[in-house]
Amino acid sequence: MTSIIGVGLRAVAFAASLLAAVGARAAPATGGPAQSFSLKAGQEVTLPITIEGQRVVLGVPRQSKLGTAQPKDGEITVGLTPGDKKTLYSQVLVTEKTSVPIDFVATGLIGEIKIDERVICGRLDQPTSMHIGSVSWRVSLNTFEVGKGGPCP
Repeated sequence: MTSIIGVGLRAVAFAASLLAAVGARAAPATGGPAQSFSLKAGQEVTLPITIEGQRVVLGVPRQSKLGTAQPKDGEITVGLTPGDKKTLYSQVLVTEKTSVPIDFVATGLIGEIKIDERVICGRLDQPTSMHIGSVSWRVSLNTFEVGKGGPCP
């Protein structure tokens, strides 16, 4: 016969191992700062960018209301417009002030279900935008890398 204390200790050990597994999965693989950020309609985020070799390292983001931030040297600002009810698209607005163009992926999500995904190619000469499905609950900005130059795929 199993004691109540034995069952309780096994339950606590199971919960601890589950929490450890979830925490390890949520941490960035490199042990550094997070490399993806989420936006909702009407928000923008300014990301400090550092280039180490050919790798993009993101700093701590600053969130703001859409249209209010201006990136400083070494930063990129990404905003998401409210959705257009006729076309069902939002615009991802990007302004870069980095030494090289930065490409990234914008993924439209409902919960964890991907409904749209766009590759945003960096431009240093002017702000740029790309449409994305506006029925998303949030848009994840991820897979940041040094731009390859030339036309966007």
